[in-house]
Amino acid sequence: MKKVNQIDIKRFVQLIAIIYLVFVLLADIMKWQQLDKTHVVLAICTIAVTDERLRKLGSRKE
Repeated sequence: MKKVNQIDIKRFVQLIAIIYLVFVLLADIMKWQQLDKTHVVLAICTIAVTDERLRKLGSRKE
């Protein structure tokens, strides 16, 4: 079984959060559903947290 790199998992989570944020914004613009700001804030926080952790992991290897 291949060991999954932790950076790959964090990048995947960040990508999913970005896709979710785009979907939430498009859904709100197109009025597919009325969303409160919690979903947008949650997606932005997820992106920020994973981005910060990726930077920390990247600086350790240098």
